[in-house]
Amino acid sequence: MERRASERRLVEVSVYLSDTGNQIGRCMASDISNTGVYLKTNPLYLPRNRRLNLTFALRLKSSNVVRLRRLSAVVSHTREDGVGLKFCASK
Repeated sequence: MERRASERRLVEVSVYLSDTGNQIGRCMASDISNTGVYLKTNPLYLPRNRRLNLTFALRLKSSNVVRLRRLSAVVSHTREDGVGLKFCASK
């Protein structure tokens, strides 16, 4: 049985990845917790411990409004279908 610091929630949210102002790509978050997120990606090389800027595009249920939420994270692991990221502490 896996032991996690916080519970995961299944999601389908668009996430835009960037690195110091350069956009890397768009992918889908498949699960999220208070400490991290798993992103489904096409084959994408992201080395472990690489710091990334994430922009989540959250569509509000009752309207066509999209809310953007920005966070920083570091790559914790990669797999064929995606990448696991750990959120960085806010400054």
